Amino acid sequence: MFLVKAKSDFGAKRVAYLYDAMNQNKKCDIAFDVRGRSFPAHLIVLMACSEFFGTNEGLVEGIMSQFDFEVIEAILKYCYTGEIKIGENHHKKLMELANLLEVKIPPQSKIVNMSNCLKVLKQTEDPELKTMSMDLILDNFETLHKTQDFLKLTVSNVIEILKSDDLNVPSEESVFNAVKLWVNYNDANRKNKLAQLMRSVRLSLLSIEFLIDEVLTFCFSCTECMATIRQAIQDNNNKSSNQRETPRRETINK
Repeated sequence: MFLVKAKSDFGAKRVAYLYDAMNQNKKCDIAFDVRGRSFPAHLIVLMACSEFFGTNEGLVEGIMSQFDFEVIEAILKYCYTGEIKIGENHHKKLMELANLLEVKIPPQSKIVNMSNCLKVLKQTEDPELKTMSMDLILDNFETLHKTQDFLKLTVSNVIEILKSDDLNVPSEESVFNAVKLWVNYNDANRKNKLAQLMRSVRLSLLSIEFLIDEVLTFCFSCTECMATIRQAIQDNNNKSSNQRETPRRETINK
């Protein structure tokens, strides 16, 4: 995911009305027709972002016709709001169109992708970047939880990921295995975090065999963990449906 965010919302507030008007095709004085679709806009707003729109008006439609609609929408939104949010797969084309239209994308632009989303989650204070990172992590947890960057996350980062209903895992065993990997990466300093982490594992979704063979064995030194594990085994034995926890997204969609 690619994100550009203006340093200040001063300008964005002053064009908020115009941006809404553009989306509703109100008071627009120009429209770009691209492959049967019309993109209305206010010429003065576009010119404030790039003089190209005013001096080369006849060329804009031809240039835009080479690009996906999502890229065109992102450039127009940037002209109004100073922000861009677009899928990573469109990043290269976005920058190409911006260059052709002489729209300057600021140097503070950032990309969140599979290779850096865990680092961004750990380091960023930007709520939008954090949301983008979390979306990627939750979608690709099976791959990412085995990486060094996951193992270097803080305990709060790990808990934030593991507690999500949107965690994309084939079964709850993957969640427990992620806890085990993270703790074992630095066993001496992380064993005391086990109780916190295990509260994010939905034990009632695990089989009795897995609880006994894997979870009890790993958590035997944690008194709090042992109590909740035994309760989960008892609930599972009794098939007490009201004790069972909400499945994750992937297990729901199976």
